[in-house]
Amino acid sequence: MERLREKLRERLREKCIRAVVLFGSKARGEDTKHSDLDLLVLHEGCEEKDPVKLRRKLYAALKEALNWEVEELTVIDMELSEFMSPREITPLLLNIYWDGIVVYDATGKVQDFLTEVKRRIEASGLRRVKDGRAYYWVLPEPMREVKIL
Repeated sequence: MERLREKLRERLREKCIRAVVLFGSKARGEDTKHSDLDLLVLHEGCEEKDPVKLRRKLYAALKEALNWEVEELTVIDMELSEFMSPREITPLLLNIYWDGIVVYDATGKVQDFLTEVKRRIEASGLRRVKDGRAYYWVLPEPMREVKIL
C-alpha cells in the first residue's frame, strides 16, 4: 500500500488528479489473486472536457503511475466537488465512503472527509450487510430518508 501511495505521489503531482481512493475487495482486505484494483479518481480543473477522453487520460495516467504493473484496473472518476457534496449518494458511493482508503491526496482534505462521513453513516443507523461476496445497505426504517451529508 505504501509503495502504491509513493508511486502516485511522485507521478500525479502535475495532473488535474486531486485524490485517489482505493475501494472494493482490496480496500476491505477480501481480495484474491483474481481481484482487480478498484480506484476512484477525484479530479478538478482538468483541461479535457469530453468525459470519455478525460476518463481515458486519467486511466492512462494511473497505469503510467503504476508502471503498467497492474493487470486488472477499474477506474471510476468524478469531480472532487461532486464527491464532497454529491447530488445523490448511490450504493456504490456509499461503499466507497465506507471502505475507501486514500492512497493519494493533493488536497489534504479527503481523509478527514471520509472519517467524518463514516461517523455520520454509523450515527444514521444505516447498516451494511454482507451477502456472499456482495454487500447491501439496510435503512434504519423502511422508506425513511437518511441524510449523511
